[in-house]
Parts: sequence; C-alpha cells; structure tokens
Amino acid sequence: MNNTLDILTGFGARPVDCVELSRQDDPRLLRYVDLVRKTGQPIIDVVIEERRQALLYVVDASRLGVVSSGFDIADLRRKLAMRGDPAWLGVLRPGRLEIYATDLRPDPNSMPVSFLVGKAESPSVLPRLVHGEELAPISSLILRNVLFGLMTDAGEELKGFGLSTDESIALTGRALFFRYLIGRKIIGDDHLRTISSSARSLEECFSSIDSLVAANEWLDRIFNGDLLKLPNKNYNEYFSGLFQKVGHQLTRPLEAILGLDQSITPGMSQRLLNWGDLDFDHLPIGLLSETYEELMYRFDAEARRDTSVYYTPSHIAEYMVEEAFHQHPAGAAARVLDPACGAGVFLVACFRKLAELHFTESGKRPDRQELREILEQQLTGFDINAHARTLAALALYLTALELDPAPAPVEMLRFNKLEGKVLIDVADPGSDLAVIKPMAGSLGDHVSKEFLSAFDLVIGNPPWTSLKSSYAAIDKVFTRRCRAVAARRELHEIALTYKNPDRVTDLPFVWGAMDWAKPGGRIALAVAGRWLFKMSPAGFSARRAIFQALSITGILNGASVRQTKVWPNVEQPFCLLFADNCRPQEGDQFVLVSPEDEPALTGKGRMRIDASDAVPIDLNFVVNEPAAVKTLYRGSALDLAIVQRIRACADYSIGEFWIPERGLHSGQGYQVAQRSDDDTFLAGMPQLGARYAEHPFFVKVETLPLYVPQGLQWPRDPKIYKAPLVLVREGYKANREQGRALICDFDVAYSESYYGFSSGAHPDGDFLSKYLLVLMHSKLFEYWALMTSAKFGVERESLQLQDVESFPLVSVGRINEDDRKLISSCARALIEGQPEWDVLDQVVAQTYGLGRHDLETVLDTLSTRAPFPLAKARSCKPAILEEVDSFKERLQAELSAVFSVSGYHVHIRELVYDSLSPWKFIAISLGEKIAPVMVPPGWVQHADDLAISRITIVDHDQPLVIVGLLDHYRYWTLTQARLLASDLLWQYGAMLEARAKQ
Repeated sequence: MNNTLDILTGFGARPVDCVELSRQDDPRLLRYVDLVRKTGQPIIDVVIEERRQALLYVVDASRLGVVSSGFDIADLRRKLAMRGDPAWLGVLRPGRLEIYATDLRPDPNSMPVSFLVGKAESPSVLPRLVHGEELAPISSLILRNVLFGLMTDAGEELKGFGLSTDESIALTGRALFFRYLIGRKIIGDDHLRTISSSARSLEECFSSIDSLVAANEWLDRIFNGDLLKLPNKNYNEYFSGLFQKVGHQLTRPLEAILGLDQSITPGMSQRLLNWGDLDFDHLPIGLLSETYEELMYRFDAEARRDTSVYYTPSHIAEYMVEEAFHQHPAGAAARVLDPACGAGVFLVACFRKLAELHFTESGKRPDRQELREILEQQLTGFDINAHARTLAALALYLTALELDPAPAPVEMLRFNKLEGKVLIDVADPGSDLAVIKPMAGSLGDHVSKEFLSAFDLVIGNPPWTSLKSSYAAIDKVFTRRCRAVAARRELHEIALTYKNPDRVTDLPFVWGAMDWAKPGGRIALAVAGRWLFKMSPAGFSARRAIFQALSITGILNGASVRQTKVWPNVEQPFCLLFADNCRPQEGDQFVLVSPEDEPALTGKGRMRIDASDAVPIDLNFVVNEPAAVKTLYRGSALDLAIVQRIRACADYSIGEFWIPERGLHSGQGYQVAQRSDDDTFLAGMPQLGARYAEHPFFVKVETLPLYVPQGLQWPRDPKIYKAPLVLVREGYKANREQGRALICDFDVAYSESYYGFSSGAHPDGDFLSKYLLVLMHSKLFEYWALMTSAKFGVERESLQLQDVESFPLVSVGRINEDDRKLISSCARALIEGQPEWDVLDQVVAQTYGLGRHDLETVLDTLSTRAPFPLAKARSCKPAILEEVDSFKERLQAELSAVFSVSGYHVHIRELVYDSLSPWKFIAISLGEKIAPVMVPPGWVQHADDLAISRITIVDHDQPLVIVGLLDHYRYWTLTQARLLASDLLWQYGAMLEARAKQ
C-alpha cells in the first residue's frame, strides 16, 4: 500500500488526506464502513479526502474483473455515486491513473481521462479536482434529487389515496427503514419466517394485509415503537380498514420502496431511476434524514412557512460538527444538544464524530455497547414536532446499525426507547399540534432546568424567519429569555434594554445556547446571515449585544454562496457561528471566512474554505463599528482603512445634510395603490416614470407627458418635486454608463422608482445638484455602498434610500474653487452624455482626500467583489499575461521600497510550470537571479490544504521565496500585490536579508 500512496503523492495527493481502507486502526474508517465488506476486504483501496469529504476513490486495477471481487468499473462508479459525494473514481494501472466520474447510471463504454506517472502535469491532478475542474464528464443525475423525487412520488401517491400527510410519511418511512435493513444485510432470508409467515420474500413484506401487519409489529418489537407512528396501534384493524378503503393499490408505492419496481410502474412518475435502482448498502443516513425532513415540510407548506424550518444539508452539518469538535477538551466524552433537532441531521453527524473520537482515544473501534452508550447518554435533541423526533429516532437507529461492527443477530439489536430520554418534546404545554403555529418551544419556561449548563456542545440549525406580528407574545418570551441570560452574565444594560430585532427566531437560540452549554463549552449554530450586516439601530444593537455576551471564535459568512447548491432552496444568506461559552476578554478575536461563489465548486454543492482568506477581527472592534463585518467581507484591511478615512473626511452623511432646515428636501416618489389621497398639486407637472430612457443622466422634460391627478396612495411632500433635482434610480445599474441618477432643472412628478433630492430652496442648490449627480456616478459611491450597506452586496443588487443617505458628504463650504470647477465640469460632461469616467473618479477621490493607491484599491475591490454577474465572473477567471506582469511590477516596487534601503535588489519572475495547474508560481529573491528556475518537485507538500489560494515555499539555503497563487483574477490585482508584499515583509523579510548576507 505504501507504493500506492507514493504513486498518489506523485499525482498531488497529500498523505494526510489519504484513508487506506485496509488499515483497521484508522478511525476515519468509520466514514467508509459501507465500502468494507464483512470479510474485511474493502471494495476500494484508498479514499482521498478534501475537508473530510471524499474527493477521489482509488482502486488498484489488478482487483477489477477478478471473480472474487464481484464488481467492475461501471458497478463501482454506480456504488460510489450512491454515497452522494461529489467525488470521482481513480483506477491505478501500471504507469498511469485513470479518472472516471461516479455515476448513478454509468455508461459501461465511457472512457476515462488518463494521467501518466512522473509527467510535469501529474502533481496538478488532485489540486485540479479540489478546485472543481471536471476531469471527466459528470452525471446529470444527482442522488439527492433522485431520492427526493422518489420519496415525493411515494408520499403523494399515498396522499392521493386519501391518507393524511402524517400517515404517508410514517408508511414510507417504515418501508425505507425496512429496505435499509435488507440493503445493509442486517436481515436476510433466514429472518423471513420470524418477520412474516405469509410473505414469500423480504421484499414482499409490505405487499398484503397479513404481511404489513406482521412486518410492522416486528419493527415495533425490535425497535421499541420509537419508529414513525401510525394512527392505530392495532395494525390488523388499521391495515384492514385501509385495504377496504383503497384496495390492493395501497401497496404499490410501498412495494416500490422495497425494490419491486425494476421497470417503471404504471401510475408512478417516469423517472430515470426507480427504487429498485438504489443501493441501500451505500446510501448515506445523513442524506436520508436531509431529504426526509425536506419532504415533511414540502407536504406541509403552511407548517414550513409559519415555523420557518429548513432542512440542513448533511455536508453543512458535518462541516460544523468537525469544526466544533476540533481540539474540544471533552473529546469523546462530550455531551451534545441540538435545540431544534428536526429529523436529526446534526445528531447523526455528532453520533458519527463521537464514535470516531472514541476510536481515536481508545485505539479500537467502538462495539455495540459503547455505541449505545454514546447514543443514550451523550446525545440530546429538542423539538416541538413529534414526527420530526421520530424521523430523528429512525436516523439514529440506522446510524447505530451502520456503525455496529457486527449488527447481528437482529434479535439482539433491540434499542432502548429514545423518545423522552434522547429526543425531548418541548412543545408548549396545552398546545395543539394539529394547529401549526410558532411556539416558545425550546426557549420556553416549561423546559426542564436539568438541561441548563449541561452540554459540552450546543449545535444545530434553529428556525430563521421572523415571526408574524400576530405572534408578538412569543417574541416577548424570546426577548425576556435573552435578557435573563444577559443578566446572568452581568451585562446589566443589555439585560434591561435588549430587544429581539425584527422578531427573528434564530438569535434567541444563540442566547439560549449560552444557558444550555457548560461554562467554557462550545456553541455552533447555523443562523440567518442578515444579523451580521444589519445597520439599523435595533439590528446593530442586537449584534453588539451578542458579541459582548459570547466569545465568538469563528464565523463562516455564506452570503456569497446563497442560491447555490451549497444550501439548495435557501434564498437568504446564511451564517455558521462558532463560539466558546464565556464572555470575551479584552483583545479576543474571531476569524471571519467568506467563501466565494465559484461555480466550479458551488455547482457541486462544495465551497472553498480557505485559511488564506480568513480575516482575524477584534471582537471589540465589531462592538463599536457597525460596518466592520460587511467591510471585511467585501474588502480587506486596506478597504477598512479607506472606509474609516472617508467617514473621517466628511462633515455629514447625505441624509444628515439634506434636511428642510437647509432648504433641502428628499424622499421616494409617489406611489399608486388602492387608497386615493389628494395629488392635485402635481397637476400639469412633467411626469417621470420608471421606464424613462431618453437620456442616462438628464431628464429631458420636453419628452415627458404631463401629470393628470388620479388620487395616490402616497403623494408625498410637494417640496420633494421642486427643481433642481437629483433622482437616484431605485434599480441600481451594474453599468454606470446606463445611468444611476438623473438631474432635472424643472419641477417634475416622479414615481416611487426614484429617490429624489431637491435643492431648490438652498442658496447653493444648483451646485449641490451637480455635486450629488457626480457623487452618485462615482466609483467611490458604489464602493461605499458595497462596504457598508446592509443589503447591497449581501442579498440584492439594488440600493435602498438609506444606502444613499448614509454616504458621507464633504461639505460644499470646504470644497475650494478649483475643485468646484472640476465637479461642475464632470456634471456637465454627464449632462452632455460624454462622461470621462477616469477624470470623474479622480476628482471625487481627490475631494475625499484619497490618493492614487487608495483609488486603485477602490477600483480593484469593485472589479472583483461587486455583486454584479460580470464582476463575479471576472474574479474567477484566470489572470491574463498583462495582469500578471502588472502584479509582478507592483510587488517588486513595494518590496524594493523596503529592501533597497539595505542595498538589496529584488528580483521577481514567473516560474514556468504546468499550464493546467490551478496555481501560478512566482519566485522572489534578493541579489542576483538565483536558482531554481522551476517549481520544486515536492511543492504540493507545502500546501496546508489543497483548497487554499496561496502556497509559500521557503528556500532553506538562499534568499528565495516561491509563492503560488490561485489563478483567479481576484488574487492578481495590484491591491493584492500590495497585500502580498506586506505579508512577505512581515513573515520573511528578516530571513531574506539574513540569507542574502551569507
């Protein structure tokens, strides 16, 4: 096997990422128990992981086609696809590695992509896979979609027979559980007589009244009645009644789940794969929980809408579990709580992790008794929904069976009941679950005090959506609970004033977690991402309070990867919050990571979590600076400094300056709706509608119709329609040449599609309107909105009025005559339709005291971080030759400014390397040109993780550093060159000088 690892290392694999399935002493084996046969012989040899997820399954070709192996490449591709990973199959043949896509329905004649051992491009193979390159054509069939579609078909067919949602879910769930027992060979033909004396095979145990009664009684007997409950425990009576009502067709969807649908059954939707095609020997439990939870809420949209519950993708749960347990002092003994457990995705992931930690600490695989102790003594889940808890029980049972090293005989597998011990009903006392509505649930006073300060880890995905105003009483409970926690933490002002912002449901769970976790324990919660960026007083106050109450250690901001396969069907940004359960100390920091939307990865449901992109932030800074997180999400430390200087340079914000006391009026235009208020004051004015396109920057009044009074919902203040006017478009255009604001020198009636700023009653109103027009079209204004807006660049591409009003304004009284002329000249060029954008941006930057490098940073940030499709696409594209040359020149200039003082010359050159590599490499040296002129052969070993954006290789003998940067344009801007220079000087400057002296 060492030879295999050596070969894989030559293809860019890191030994630390390789799991050898023949090694029985590796705890990671528990992640792949389905790939190891009962004889101990694995069906593949090595799994190469990337952040705990399988990336490449590797098998030696000598094992294929052998009679004893029982499988070929096509079969392997199908089996591995059943695991649901966005992974590949690698076949090692003498002198080469062949890569196939895993595929639920593989073409046996498809050809692999082949790579030869020892070639220049060989070390780039694994990095290319990590960064999302498709080395072989991938399947269009996605396991989750197939499974969810089949589950939906079965559930809807049962509902079509008149069964309730609860019955449909329970029956399909029981059939799935039984199919799992068959697929994992936990039961076999020798158990048939014990289960059902009337069925001819295990697959027919749900095919008749007698077999249904017997099989379901057997399930209750063995698994304690904790499985999904049916309306009547007298199964003979229940199923007889169903057959009288529905007939034998009742069994069709249940038989299909058990695999009796090798051909498409009439009445079922004609899918590319059917139940019989699924291999339950490999189907992941987490995926079953995930899709079943989604199905439950798909069948009851009202429950989902009112309780704001969304399933958690299993890979998100596994990532959070891995991070939360990293160097956790409790280790394998940790007690875990999920306060809103749903179908148990987090509990399953924690169960697996605790078993793995037990393996690591004890040096041996946990046996059945040890697994049951973990299940019954270390895991707790709260939920108000009885069906969700029974789904969680089902998932935990399946996981215990999967991890069991010898799950037989089945008679010995009986579990202790989980309901009431592991899975806790936290529904409000006296509540009627037949009427779906929000409850205090886990946060209510009725929840036992025994759970306070009881857990080493509180982890989960609580509800997100804001409560309706009709549920204000529940919101008061939440606010009261938050204040009580603050009081116990001696945060007296927060205990008196805290208010749950916008009636959200997730933040109260953060406060509740502080109660449930032990002092110094850990908290890991998936919450809505909006709380990071809220700029309203209430929103900032709530964020500030949490940062004062809790020692947050890390935040993964998912704003850029929303609306992707990373978290399907979730429109709003999400946030993964990690914390230690104590108050922060002076100087404490947390790490902010904001994965980018890289379609090559996010299209596969993966995201690149790059330590090189992680930003350490002082907790106290976030407490005092409302825009801190937003600025560092969309920018860098350089951007943060620019934002602070813009704010310091200005006297007011536009909103603070534009007040009636100065003869300035502003507001959104009129709104048409059902109610009719007096709008006669607009009669005869030119009328400007949303579709005006006669000029991008100037209102040609002669082209407009005259306003005819019609009665308006909101006619607004008459003064906001007085010229001179600047009308900012509500729909913010990515291309400023199309116009982002209009100037108008006539009174005009404009609609709600514009935010109007009238300076008609100000003594310097004419210049003010031109000044504002220029500002609205400057890159600096767009930059400010990107750096500070709560929504622009987070979940929308348009601006809100508060984004305009928050822009800092240098007072006209402080603008000298020369600058006034330049601003007026820029406004005139806009009105004439001939703007000189470089001049305009330089004039505005100069007005705000920004220099050449500052403006360069502004432009670089907008070109790579703006939320518009063109900017997002450009940021991921490879850097072109001119961009690389400019980068090297700027890097050399920045380094030379420091090293030349000591008399050293800096040499920078790009190293020739495999053009298919995801990185480009440059060498930085002091003195004369120094070898090597190529990337060292073992360069990949210098990568802490193959998903990183930067690799640094330090020469041990010469004043030489080789840097590999991910070949995406956003890492090759001039601003990035300045940041790299700063990092190199800080980390390696003294070392380079010392070696140059030798």
